[in-house]
Amino acid sequence: MDGQNRWYKQGRELLDEIGRSRPEEGEAHIWFMGQHGFVLSLPGAVIYIDVILNPLPGEDGKDRRRYPPPYGAGEVINADYVLCTHPHSDHLNLETLLPLADACREARFVVPSPSRQTLAKAGIAEDRIIGAVRGEELSLGALKIIPVAAIHTRFIQDEPEKDENGRCTSLGFIIKGGGLSLYHPGDTWITPGLAGSLKKLGPLDIAFLPINGTDWERTADNCVGNMNALDAVKLAMAVPIDLVIPSHYDMMPDNSEDPALFAGYMYRCCPQKRFHICALGERFIYWKD
Repeated sequence: MDGQNRWYKQGRELLDEIGRSRPEEGEAHIWFMGQHGFVLSLPGAVIYIDVILNPLPGEDGKDRRRYPPPYGAGEVINADYVLCTHPHSDHLNLETLLPLADACREARFVVPSPSRQTLAKAGIAEDRIIGAVRGEELSLGALKIIPVAAIHTRFIQDEPEKDENGRCTSLGFIIKGGGLSLYHPGDTWITPGLAGSLKKLGPLDIAFLPINGTDWERTADNCVGNMNALDAVKLAMAVPIDLVIPSHYDMMPDNSEDPALFAGYMYRCCPQKRFHICALGERFIYWKD
């Protein structure tokens, strides 16, 4: 299959659709951008989270992506906030952030506090960069963002990764705006501690959950994993979540998953729960009942 043909909508058509988006209170417009990336349009704000709009070359110089970006980062003109959950190149990438920062002069960047200097040293003005700290709520205009610790590589300890100053290097974000509460966990496993934190911070209207999991072969290749499809479904059962959107399953050929497995587990374990599997570049509209 031609990688370009994976996109339901792309280029100027997709950019114009995002630009025209005007959700009302209790409504969110959502575009899946591949891997763990989403564009969210809430009343009064357009948010890019973990969106990567550049090639990802491997050691052989070949692009590891199965399909190209839908448009260039320098074509983005309407991003209000850009959120990156952790410093891995498929979530925080200066080849996307720098041209996007130039194109969207008013956009502000929210990253885990230890990554703040990465953006500043690259040339993004410090007053545009917000260092997020676990549990410290951010007020950004009409939005509130609650950073939640992610547990990306230390599953056994049920403890998040921290830098030498005790600051979490990987975060998820609960985004509250327009009467909605949305959760993007970044890359993480599910642990009792994380599930307990989410129960206290719920209920959640939407959760964007990775499902690519891990295995011994990927671990041996130094590929850090995530919750798998069944983990994501069990989280949806344990925490009050209205709608689950699976992600992080499609961009890398050696780190992917079939979202049909997630759908099968949802039907078997909690058929009363809502979910949606997005096409790339599709606008999905959520209304709160």
